Amino acid sequence: MKNFSKIIILLLIFIYKDCFGNQNQDRIFKYLQNFNTLKSEFIQVNNNGDVLSGEIFIVRPGKVRIKYNEIPLLIISDGKKVATINKKLKSITFYKLSDIPVSLLLFKNFKYDKVNILEIRKNDNQLVVKINEKKKNASGYVEVLFEETPFQMKKWTVFRDKNTKTEVLLNNLELNRKIVLKLFDISIEDPRPKVLPK
Repeated sequence: MKNFSKIIILLLIFIYKDCFGNQNQDRIFKYLQNFNTLKSEFIQVNNNGDVLSGEIFIVRPGKVRIKYNEIPLLIISDGKKVATINKKLKSITFYKLSDIPVSLLLFKNFKYDKVNILEIRKNDNQLVVKINEKKKNASGYVEVLFEETPFQMKKWTVFRDKNTKTEVLLNNLELNRKIVLKLFDISIEDPRPKVLPK
């Protein structure tokens, strides 16, 4: 009888943990799915220990603007392509949208058939979810850290592989505020000399 009671208790604990995990997963998915715009100050810690700060703007789908305070670098996505602009060197380089480390967060792709939940863990007042896209069979993934009370996204950690990561701490985060779309117009910020028509 005692053994039977132990089995029941273990079963109840397992069911409770499973339900609790699903509840946290649903809460995270709802948060990541529902915002249309994001504005935040950030502190970025690179893999080599360099620390940068700046401001990020996101308008879904696909638009992002990242401006750094310490270096003359501006990153803009207009939803189709990404440009990195060096104002000091007056240079511009184009990339695919999928090359942005946080591209997973630029689209409302947080559906169970499109995203792998690699891990969810709870530490005190924090929830951390480790995710990547199912269609990308890469070793990279993103960890998103949430503060539970109030429930808010506080940090992204982008892992390109086991040995390369970039941490982005979000400060003064604002969701679903109006953002001027011209911030994502690459042509406005293009530093190359304008060619006048003949």
